[in-house]
Amino acid sequence: MNNLLFIVSLGFAGIDPVGMMLLVTMQTAGLSKKKAFLYGGLVLFGTAILGFILSSLLGRGLSDLASSIDNFSNTVWVWIYLALILILTSWGIKRLSAKEQKEKEKDQKSSKGVYGAAAFMIFTALTDPTFLAVLALSVKVNHLFLSVLYNLLWVLISQAPLFLLLLAIVFNKHHIFIDKFNAYYEKYKRPINYAVTGLIFFSVFIFVADLIVYWFSGTWLLG
Repeated sequence: MNNLLFIVSLGFAGIDPVGMMLLVTMQTAGLSKKKAFLYGGLVLFGTAILGFILSSLLGRGLSDLASSIDNFSNTVWVWIYLALILILTSWGIKRLSAKEQKEKEKDQKSSKGVYGAAAFMIFTALTDPTFLAVLALSVKVNHLFLSVLYNLLWVLISQAPLFLLLLAIVFNKHHIFIDKFNAYYEKYKRPINYAVTGLIFFSVFIFVADLIVYWFSGTWLLG
């Protein structure tokens, strides 16, 4: 349960409207419903599969190393945690110190726009510290079902704007959704940004607490 709550918090901290904005742009250019759902499916399952494959490969690599060195896996996890703490803290501080950024939208006019946009969303997940944290937890748990569940859950939450738009398309309410979302975001942009930053620092707190507990008890809170 603790792991699931942590994944949920990482998902909210990693919420990204870019996937939705790309779909809005493609919808404006006349994208069909079928291709809109194809795009959503590619983002959901493509990112989850990428996360599962990476966590599986990394898990096997760590297992091979751990088999030859006593307690090597715990040492590796300490360094992974320290790296994630550093990355997340830097990201949070950058968000606090950064001035408001203006959104820039780029048109997707290529016939391969759907696949290109989906590939862009899938592989840019690798630059998201919260996705890397999910990978780390998946490797640590080392369980097939949980690894798939964690990755799917993270994608569903972090790409909530995209999937809410797809739901609106199902009911032909996407134009209303787009207008309301833009109005809501403009009204609550600052509190939302503060909340996301707070979740980032909360994730840092969880990692630090886990390291402290491991330091004193030799057991991990997560995994």
